[in-house]
Amino acid sequence: MLRYLELIFKGAKRLSQQRAIYLLVAVGLLVVLVRNQSEANKTNSAAAQQIFLYDNAIDTKTDSLITYALSMKGIPYAYEGKSLNGFDCSGFIYFVFNKFGIEIPAGSANQFLEGTPVDESNLAKGDLVFFKGYENDSDRVGHVGIVFSTEDEIFFVHSSSGGGGRGITTNSLEHPQYRARFLGARRVISTL
Repeated sequence: MLRYLELIFKGAKRLSQQRAIYLLVAVGLLVVLVRNQSEANKTNSAAAQQIFLYDNAIDTKTDSLITYALSMKGIPYAYEGKSLNGFDCSGFIYFVFNKFGIEIPAGSANQFLEGTPVDESNLAKGDLVFFKGYENDSDRVGHVGIVFSTEDEIFFVHSSSGGGGRGITTNSLEHPQYRARFLGARRVISTL
C-alpha cells in the first residue's frame, strides 16, 4: 500500500497544486474505504468461522435448513416481516421452517408451543431458543432464534431489532443480553 502511495505522490508533484490536492483527497478517501472494508472482512471472517463450527460432513435436512438460514445474514429487520424484504424474529423462523416443509405458526409465543421442550444441556442444531421480551419483569416470550452450533458454546441465528445486531445475524447464547432473557428451547425437527 505504501509503494502505491509513493507512486501517487510522485505523480502528484507533476500536476498543478489544485489537481494535487484533489488527488490527495481522493487517496485519503480511498485509504479510509480500504481500511473500513478490511475491518468488515475481518468481522465477516470471524462470523464465518462461527457459522461453520457445526459438523457439515453429513448433509441432513437440519444442515440444509441451517445453511439456508445463515445464507440470509444481513437481510434487514422488519416488524411483522415474513419475506426476503425483511423479517421479524418469528417471521424468519416461519419462513425458514416452512421452506423445508416444517409447518410452524407465526408469532414467537405460538412457536414456543410447538415441538417438545429441550433442556439447555441437550440443545442441538435446528432447535429453537426463546427469550423474554424487553418489558420489565416480563416472563412472556418475546424473541426466538435457531441454534446452528453447540460446539464450545451455543450459537443461534435470528432476526434482531437491535442489541446484538440488526436484521438476520448470529449471536452466542452467552451474549449478556440473551443470557439474561433466555426462557427455554423447543425441538420442532423430529430427526436431528
